[in-house]
Amino acid sequence: MNVDVAFVPPAAAPTDRTCIVIDVLRATSVIAVLMDKGMRRIYPTATVQEARELRAELASDGTDVFLLGEQGGLPPEGFDAGNSPTALQQLSITAQIAVQATTNGTPALLACQGAPLVMAAAPLNAAEVTRLTLEAGHDVLIVCAGLRGGFAEDDTLAAGLFVERLVLAGAHPSDAANEALTRYEAARDNLADALRDTEHGRITVELGFDDDIELCGTADRITRVAVLGSHEGRPALEPHRAE
Repeated sequence: MNVDVAFVPPAAAPTDRTCIVIDVLRATSVIAVLMDKGMRRIYPTATVQEARELRAELASDGTDVFLLGEQGGLPPEGFDAGNSPTALQQLSITAQIAVQATTNGTPALLACQGAPLVMAAAPLNAAEVTRLTLEAGHDVLIVCAGLRGGFAEDDTLAAGLFVERLVLAGAHPSDAANEALTRYEAARDNLADALRDTEHGRITVELGFDDDIELCGTADRITRVAVLGSHEGRPALEPHRAE
């Protein structure tokens, strides 16, 4: 098994590799929390407007649909919740279906649609993502959501955590994977502080979400993983279920 890291989402989804998609601050961490709370399906969307329209369509028959996400790090007008995993942990959510729109994370997931296995990954669910990756047996592309279309140190640090675990299991790292691993090794003792010290981390703190960074830097707290597939022709994240 080979493992590579894409520091920004690919232009075309690989057809022969597992994609581990990471937006540690904070979309894929949020997805892990929602799965842990029992969410049955999450529709990732590319834009806030698309999310509003899809929510209206899905709710037209009376279905309870939870609308969440961010624009500039904050909840868009009319959304039920923002992109804060700690806030979502405290909410009582009755809906079983959600629509999510974020600046970086949901577009990164959509960019990987068509790969044989696509998982929303974060340190929070790293152990289970790693297990499923090894079980699938494909070569691996760890996809960083990035920041404003470019390199994001926070996602690269989280990618390095996955590289380390896969290499320990026998995977062969690319040069990019080794770069992510080196960055992670320097931050391993306190990943949350390292995330705070990134550009995206500083923005997140300035917006008032320091508690989110502490949670997002915590490994192996959640055992549920969202896998990207489709439902009635739309891209949809659903909890992994053993065959």
